[in-house]
Amino acid sequence: MNTYLSKNAPLNLQNIDRITGTILQSRKIHSEYIINLLNPRTKKILSQSKKSSRSSFLVVPSQLLQVDFTKQKFLQLILVNPFGVILKRMALMLLSSLVLSVICLLAFRFLLITLARQKQLVAFKNEFLGTIAHELKRPVASLTVNLDCLTMSTFAEDKAKRELLVSKSLNATTELNDTIHMIVALAKVEEGLLVLNKQQIDLRKLFDELKDRFVNNAYKVVEIQTTYKAEELMVTGDSRLLNQCFSNLIDNAIKYSNSEVLINITLRKEANRIVISIKDNGFGISPEKLPLIFDKYSRMHTDNAKINGFGIGLNYVKTIVEKHKGEVTVQSEVGVGSEFIVMLISEQ
Repeated sequence: MNTYLSKNAPLNLQNIDRITGTILQSRKIHSEYIINLLNPRTKKILSQSKKSSRSSFLVVPSQLLQVDFTKQKFLQLILVNPFGVILKRMALMLLSSLVLSVICLLAFRFLLITLARQKQLVAFKNEFLGTIAHELKRPVASLTVNLDCLTMSTFAEDKAKRELLVSKSLNATTELNDTIHMIVALAKVEEGLLVLNKQQIDLRKLFDELKDRFVNNAYKVVEIQTTYKAEELMVTGDSRLLNQCFSNLIDNAIKYSNSEVLINITLRKEANRIVISIKDNGFGISPEKLPLIFDKYSRMHTDNAKINGFGIGLNYVKTIVEKHKGEVTVQSEVGVGSEFIVMLISEQ
């Protein structure tokens, strides 16, 4: 059959070319094409339907179609530079792929940022918990030593020593309780649950008690000078919270100073406000760090590994003072010291 057809109906590449063109047009494939008759064994092209007018560097060949079993002739369709058609048909798919790729890259970047932040939070949490443990350990250790001493007969028989140990134990308990209360109060502020237990407060009495507490139990040589420029210095507020605020300021003044500490505390009245100034001779704060001093978890002297702290004390001070509708500011000079000024509404 093949031999008969080869003799009586020889191939006409031009006719096949026209038919192929019609089929390609019906399928909306507008690309130049060539039909080759070739011998695949010798890789020789026996004839072509036409010559290409373009460079045939980018071509897409079809599979070989055997048309003569005796002479081993095969037909092959060659699409010349068909990539414009391919791109048009794949435009939506390529655009979708590009959009998905961009989304994946952005999601991957967001994931990396989130993981980095999580890593920082974990590191900060560990550091914060370690600092809390250290800060709570100090009064607990002091309390343990004092109580152990009180059980000894030597101290039990000496009234002066016994009273000193009891006083130190009470101060250690107060410090421990104040630290816990400060952390709890800040947590309540975050949740909007903090309620002030308001009462009348005599600031003269409050600062006299703070002076005795810090001078008698300081681990440095501390001198605190108090100046009251008014007979009555009364405010309405939460006694525990304000006590903790001023305790933080005095404790910071001692902590961030050299071995000999001088603190000047001045209280005066201005119109309907009481102005409290707490000035020290400590290390001072650099100008670039002053705007950050009241930020939570911000510590000014991180280069000094011997000074421990939460980084929440001054944030606590600012939060509680503002809860009392007051204001707190700071002035500082490196190597000279710092002055914290708290303004509260006076009792009318």
